[in-house]
Amino acid sequence: MIIHMDGELGRALREARSSAGLYQGEVATHARVDQPMVSLYERGRREPTWPTFIRLLRATGAVADVRVRQLPAQPGALSLADLAEHLVVAETDSRRRRLVLDFIGRYAGTDPGRRAALLLVCPRGVGDPRWDAVLGALAEHLAFHDAVDAPDWCTQPHRFLDRPWFWVDLPSVRRHALSGAPTAFRRRNVWIDRSDLERV
Repeated sequence: MIIHMDGELGRALREARSSAGLYQGEVATHARVDQPMVSLYERGRREPTWPTFIRLLRATGAVADVRVRQLPAQPGALSLADLAEHLVVAETDSRRRRLVLDFIGRYAGTDPGRRAALLLVCPRGVGDPRWDAVLGALAEHLAFHDAVDAPDWCTQPHRFLDRPWFWVDLPSVRRHALSGAPTAFRRRNVWIDRSDLERV
């Protein structure tokens, strides 16, 4: 069986397993992955590494048909304002998480002298307060680590959440987020483990 992927790894895994008539536990055993992680992957709460994704697919008897699409026209030139545009059209939180991680990776690969410019332009509203807060937190977090002033727009009231929001909402992951969230995220009520921001 060939799974035609369109940017949603969890959905592809779920469809492959369902088509094969297998339980999550059966797939987990064959792929040498814990069953709770399979559940996280399928629900888009966690992103598997590529080797893990391939192992899980093989455990269902499926293979992947992958099409690669480049996000912006100029690799490495993605600003937070550009990221916001991509977040607006993204259909799932899983896709939005991947876009944020892609931005962080590109930012890290940008010449330090040019990075501050990528944070300056105020991003448009995403239409979801959680992701508007993430953009504000990212601007402050990255500016702090580059020892530059954070842009004024990141302190706008709508860049802060009234209630806690967990990047990955699972009890085991919550504990790490509560103890490891960077200050810029923590003060906006966005709870994400520091290691998740360094995955790229």
